[in-house]
Amino acid sequence: MSGTLLRNTLRTVVRLTLKPMLGPSLSITSQRRMLKLLGVATRVPRDVRVTPRMLGSAPGETLQPSGPASRDGVILFLHGGGYCVGSLDSHRPLSATLAKASGLTVFALDYRLAPEHPYPAALNDAVSAYRTLLDEGHTRIVLAGDSAGGGLALATALSLRDAGLPPAAALLLISPWGDVGCSASTMASKAAVDPMLSQPSLQRWAAAYVGRVPTDHPLCSPLFADLRGLPPVILQSGEDEILLDDTLRLEKALTQAKVPVTLQVYPGLWHDFHLQAGILGDADEAIGKLADFARSTLAAGNATARRGA
Repeated sequence: MSGTLLRNTLRTVVRLTLKPMLGPSLSITSQRRMLKLLGVATRVPRDVRVTPRMLGSAPGETLQPSGPASRDGVILFLHGGGYCVGSLDSHRPLSATLAKASGLTVFALDYRLAPEHPYPAALNDAVSAYRTLLDEGHTRIVLAGDSAGGGLALATALSLRDAGLPPAAALLLISPWGDVGCSASTMASKAAVDPMLSQPSLQRWAAAYVGRVPTDHPLCSPLFADLRGLPPVILQSGEDEILLDDTLRLEKALTQAKVPVTLQVYPGLWHDFHLQAGILGDADEAIGKLADFARSTLAAGNATARRGA
């Protein structure tokens, strides 16, 4: 099957399965169950070893690629799902492919979900996991996340900065949900072409996550935070998604804050297409670029540290 035909076929599959599955008519409990089953049925690289473990206050897993473990650094991965759905299972094709492509150990976190655990539960779990990795001797930690996990990774980096903790080495953000107030212009302009997400779904998840906290709180919607002093960031997004404007606005805000940022927008692709890793060549290519960014940033940081020693 040609690349274009495969892409169009997958777009149709996503529209017919994921869009209704993630729509506002299904209960959050049903969405969680269905996404978990879908994740279990997807392809995961065989040469990545997956081991359950605790990561601070929440469970998680270690994804270790075959071969000698890299000593350059590690990745802490935060899955997407609107802060209400998603799991280690649903996102393992992405996290495992990232481990394989980078050659780095990935730690994936099963943080607490809303509405049972609204903000700041997920953020507290992410910071706790980061602290645990620091305590274990990991001094070069890359933060990665997709969709809500991308927003959570950015909020985690801000929390680390404000707490005076060692910063992340880099941020790998896939279609980050930076504004849970859903004010992006592409909520309307991309509604007809986005095969996966809808504004009503995002608004329901956002309300469950923020509770009584304003949606423009800088740790719920980090697009509105003071972004100065953050590590290098790579942003990836599909062109055909309602969250595209979150990525574009974030790139502008990071540039204004003088944070090194790389933006990659993929024409004709949808939100979080990285989840089709192992099936969609574009997903494997995009994750490869994330891996390259992580390795190069870690190498530059390690070289600087050696010169300063």
